[in-house]
Amino acid sequence: MKRLLTVIATLLILGGCSSWHNSNIVDPAQRNKILAKDKAFCRQRAEQQVPIGSETDGAPPEPTTYQAEFSGNYAQANTFDKCMTGRGWYKK
Repeated sequence: MKRLLTVIATLLILGGCSSWHNSNIVDPAQRNKILAKDKAFCRQRAEQQVPIGSETDGAPPEPTTYQAEFSGNYAQANTFDKCMTGRGWYKK
């Protein structure tokens, strides 16, 4: 259990350290608007394609429940990243 929490915390910290960039957009104000719009689009798309919690259906906490939610979070993050990359963004 402690190991799982450590892994999740590490992924959150490392994932938060990078930022999204798009070399095709030069105006910072425009970049921020487009970034916010693309993030919202990709977040919604990831939530629709990989619904978290659907595997557990509110089951009581146990190792398999945590593993299913961790796998869902990981898959949703990957779906989000692929969507952002497809829209011209990259992490730096």
